[in-house]
Amino acid sequence: MNSPEALIDLDRYPVHQTGLARDAVLARVRADLGHDGCAVLKGFLTPAGVEILRAQAEGVADKAFRSFNRTNPYFTKDDPSLPATDPRRRFFERSNSFIPADNFPPASPLRALYEYPALTTFIQDCLEEEKFYPYADPLADVIVNAADEGNGFPWHFDTNNFTVTIALQNADEGGAFEYAPNIRAGGEN
Repeated sequence: MNSPEALIDLDRYPVHQTGLARDAVLARVRADLGHDGCAVLKGFLTPAGVEILRAQAEGVADKAFRSFNRTNPYFTKDDPSLPATDPRRRFFERSNSFIPADNFPPASPLRALYEYPALTTFIQDCLEEEKFYPYADPLADVIVNAADEGNGFPWHFDTNNFTVTIALQNADEGGAFEYAPNIRAGGEN
């Protein structure tokens, strides 16, 4: 039950095979990425898969690195040369917990999902990237971000080319994942 094939809803998202069904999913994801820069694959994991990964994360939650600071949407320092109304001068409280990758051993479900060749190829095909490499940081290739009650990760610009996020547990209230397309020019941050 811990294999990637048992975690992913392969009937809905046939990442493991070529053919018309996979091509249809790729076309939809690419269209969403082209239009919004973001694609959501609802029900990508089976309910049992979500529970397995959630339980795994919960089992090592006490090993999380907790961080509390103030940040702006660009993750930069204050620049007094800018007008006070500039977004780079607006700072917000940021608090989150980060469970590092070394808490997810090679045989674990989350690690197996991350290293599943069919999923890697599927993501590469969705993004239409000619070259695609796994993240080489041994503490950050597979991570879980967790938030305790009252914690939050304010609105920000990601600094990487793309991110794959799997929601394992939603907040009872608040905690909305927001995405706004096309609000910065290439090369910004």
